[in-house]
Formats: sequence, structure tokens, C-alpha cells
Amino acid sequence: MTRRITLIGGTGFLGKQLCRVLAGSGDSVLVTSRNVATHRSAFASFPGIQLWQVDRYDALTLADLCRRSDVIVNLAHIHKEQHRSRIDLPPARRGDFEEVFIELPRRLIHAASGCGGLHILQISCTGASPLSSSGKHRAQGLGEILMVEASRDSQAQGHFTYLDGPKFVWGDRLHTTVLRLPDLSSGNLARLAGVVVDRLTPRSEEVGRILEASPEGRVSVVYPRTSAQPVAAHA
Repeated sequence: MTRRITLIGGTGFLGKQLCRVLAGSGDSVLVTSRNVATHRSAFASFPGIQLWQVDRYDALTLADLCRRSDVIVNLAHIHKEQHRSRIDLPPARRGDFEEVFIELPRRLIHAASGCGGLHILQISCTGASPLSSSGKHRAQGLGEILMVEASRDSQAQGHFTYLDGPKFVWGDRLHTTVLRLPDLSSGNLARLAGVVVDRLTPRSEEVGRILEASPEGRVSVVYPRTSAQPVAAHA
């Protein structure tokens, strides 16, 4: 069965490796980019891969992507902020880390809530935590919690979740998984791309979980903790 896979921010180091693996697999792969012209030649040799120009990841764009997809892998990532968070003027306080790592996942969850059966795989990094002293890791950690909460059934729980409030969404039993990866290198890129590909089909024991992969490809559940043992390893 052909899967419709969308890679948000998939023109980077990891995204290209995923396209190498998925090219010719029979899956339909859509890679979003803010500058398709720059990346077109790099992806020209990958059969079955389509680049799609995205100027803004707003609600309408994300809703369109969700309708086109069975699986969305959110690879959007930045290392530095050009616009930092502020505390003085609320309309201008959102920095680049918050926009990429918190607001984009939040809008994606909202868009996906109306699409039954959609699987979202959020790619994060080792060190992400809502309690981190690093602004980047702190924003990534908050985005992770959004994804985890989105897989839950708020109505059945009978109480509000972190997603509930004017800024967030009602936990809507989405198929969401967070995967933290270590720093990528030429030595571990293919191995870790394999870990990602293995999770394009949701696993019931990993939905609503934060997973962390080691450089060797061993994957463990880090939240909510269930066992100290790895849940899987990519050969």
C-alpha cells in the first residue's frame, strides 16, 4: 500500500538521507521547502520525491498538508535565533525558537485533529527538556509535550491537559510520536535515518511517547517511562 509521506523541513542533512532511503520505495514523498529552487537539483535524482514550495507554515497550509498525507515527519529545525524572545511587548515576544519548536507543532496538531488516521512523527534532539537552561532545548521540550498530549483522550480522562487552554488544543487521540536523535554525523546518519524510517508506521506501544535514539541506533522510551530497556534497535 502506497503511503503519502510529508517531510516538513526535509531539505536538510537528515531529510536528504530519508529521501535516498524512500526513493523508489513506492511511497509518495512530499518535501516542503521555503526555497524549492535552491534545492531542486539536489533532489532531482530521487524518484518519487516531490518538492513543494511553502512560504508560511500557517493554519491553511498545514491543513492542506494534512489532507495530502498519511504520515507527517516534522524535521523543522534551527540552531540559532535571529529574533529572540522578549518579555516587554507581548505581541512581539515570540522568538524563533518558540516559533519553530512550539508554535509550528501546535498549529500542526490543530490541523491534524480533523484528519482521521494521520500519524505525526516529531523529530527532536537529545537534551530537549522544558526545564533546560538552553532556550533552544527548552522550546524543543515544550514542543515535545504538545505532541505527547495530542495523542491522549482528554474527554475520557475527565480533566484538562497541557494542551487545553486558549493557546493549545484538546487532546484528540492523534497518532503522535516524538523521536529524539543525537548529533548527526557522516558515521551515524544512515543508521539514524533507518530508525526514522522504521517509525513511519505508528507502533501502538510508541504512540504518545518520547523516544530517544543512541548514536548506535538503540531506541528507548524516555517519557512516560515504562522500562529501562531499549524498545527497539535498528540493525
